[in-house]
Amino acid sequence: MFTPERTRELFAKSSAIIEGHFVGTNGKHFSVYVAKDRATRLTSVTSELCQGIAERFAGNDIDAVVAPAKGGLPLSQWTAHHLTRLRPDRPEVLALYSEHEDKVLVEVKKGDRPIIVELAFDHTIKIKEGEMIFLRRPTFVLKRGFEKDVRGKRVLEVEDILTTGGSAARTAQAIVEAGGILVGLGVLANGGGVTAFNVGVDRLEALMDIGQKLFSEEECARIGLCAQGTPVNTEFGHGAAFLARKTHNR
Repeated sequence: MFTPERTRELFAKSSAIIEGHFVGTNGKHFSVYVAKDRATRLTSVTSELCQGIAERFAGNDIDAVVAPAKGGLPLSQWTAHHLTRLRPDRPEVLALYSEHEDKVLVEVKKGDRPIIVELAFDHTIKIKEGEMIFLRRPTFVLKRGFEKDVRGKRVLEVEDILTTGGSAARTAQAIVEAGGILVGLGVLANGGGVTAFNVGVDRLEALMDIGQKLFSEEECARIGLCAQGTPVNTEFGHGAAFLARKTHNR
């Protein structure tokens, strides 16, 4: 059985575990960041991690693996590969992905005059010929015919790191709405104590748990890393956007 200790070794090998002060997509502050992109640069590391997930679901007759784009693409590919290898008696497992739902708000087509758009924070931008502004919704959907690939099929969802489980829950919803039979969720690391119930799956398997407390912005300012004066990391996570917003609101 693939162990949490081996997972940590592989993350350490790729310098993927970073300590400091980070801000997540949901605004939560925390002290340990797993830079999964560092790990997935190395195909040997990605392959072994995904083999660990595949081994836990090898007996579940998985037909397709779905991960949220873009970060989950290597996980979908490698997990499907190992599930196929572990079950040569079954058809090849499909490697699919979910995407954000986009809606075009402003588009300047060929021959149209440029448009000046006023933004909410006292800025304007000029949209020229061939350019557009689109709204990226937080929800995930299955496109490119993938919704047909999962309909009536046994599907495994894979994710890299769980902090709140929001993106995993939205991908799970996309799979179910497309008619897929969601068997479970396999993740590299659970960084926020997320449960199967939180994500909306019957089974959650994490190769490693990261024991850490998540702070809201207010809690962090009062008793967390902000109160301790620990600088916000702007290279990883969403610290740069957090600091930009703080500066703008002053």
